[in-house]
Amino acid sequence: MTDTGVTADQLLSAVATAVVKLSRTEVPGDPVYDQVTQRAYNHLVLRTSLATGYVVPRSVPHMVALIAGVPAREWLPGSDSGAVLLDNVSMHPTQECLELIVDYRDPLGEKFEHAILDAAFTACREAKSPNSYVAFRRLLIRRPTMTQLEMLEAFGDDLFLQPCMDVLRSCYRPAPAGLQSKGVFAECDGCGCLLTPVTGRGWVCDLDRCRGRKSAKIRRELEAGANGGVYHLEYPLRAFVTGPGLSEVDLEDRLIASGVKVEMWPNFDACDLLVILPNGLRWAVDVKDYANGAVLGRRFTTFKTNPGFDEAFLVVPDYRFTGGGYAESFTYARKIRHPNLPFLEPVPVSSFVKKVDTTMSGIRAAAAGKDHASA
Repeated sequence: MTDTGVTADQLLSAVATAVVKLSRTEVPGDPVYDQVTQRAYNHLVLRTSLATGYVVPRSVPHMVALIAGVPAREWLPGSDSGAVLLDNVSMHPTQECLELIVDYRDPLGEKFEHAILDAAFTACREAKSPNSYVAFRRLLIRRPTMTQLEMLEAFGDDLFLQPCMDVLRSCYRPAPAGLQSKGVFAECDGCGCLLTPVTGRGWVCDLDRCRGRKSAKIRRELEAGANGGVYHLEYPLRAFVTGPGLSEVDLEDRLIASGVKVEMWPNFDACDLLVILPNGLRWAVDVKDYANGAVLGRRFTTFKTNPGFDEAFLVVPDYRFTGGGYAESFTYARKIRHPNLPFLEPVPVSSFVKKVDTTMSGIRAAAAGKDHASA
């Protein structure tokens, strides 16, 4: 028997919330653990005590040790989830951990508020400057790591950033000492975020798009006290803005190279990219980089209708499809959560680019045929 009055999904969300709270706690409180963390631990103890074949955590630190690098189904009775909440190398919460907090709305879970993005959106809208919102997004994507001097230069050089200056200052915080080795921070060449030093492993990157690499490549090293100190974008922004944002701007570059016009985050983020083809067709594109296809399926509803478009695409980085089952998980979860919404399938970036290239070839061939006929 494992019925504790709380579903396995709810408890998974609660433990994810506890993991993130613990990761953000710099000094013990009084009591040592907040109510959310203690409650998640208590429920996990009760649930594992009532089941067979599961280890009962002896303490909150033991709970953390049990779940590090281990799929939820192996430590949570009643769960079939393969979600890993804590990276067992860096011991930092995974992106999937943050997604579970975002996804569930229940008494044990904690809804993750995108307060920063909302504040930036409001500030830029009040200033009637969509270009300011674009500049804000590009900065968070391209510059997740900066020295204090670089921040002052970046904030001062781009006039479009002025409406959201107060918001920007709350996006970055001094890089934690745990990310330096021998007084030096290392910036990841793949994403620009700070790497984590790990004994015997060198440097590792926490961002999902870089995590699969055997060894991290360093873009540059930064001395801890140089140029006013090193600042790092807050982790939720790195996971939900920098990560997918890099896929967005990479896709932008590939589409422009294909000869199409691209508008980024049009109408204050109505979609991620608006692709305008030479024949006048407009394609709306949302790029999502969720680790868990089911979570994305539960959260994604519909595309905004302004600006108008002829066709819409939900595009996901190719590496999310490597393990298989991503699209199926998305479709099933979306159908359960939103049974009345029309069918939608996530498309790998490479497939979408191929579709654009094929369409462009057809447009060029049709134009050439017209020119030949008129001649």
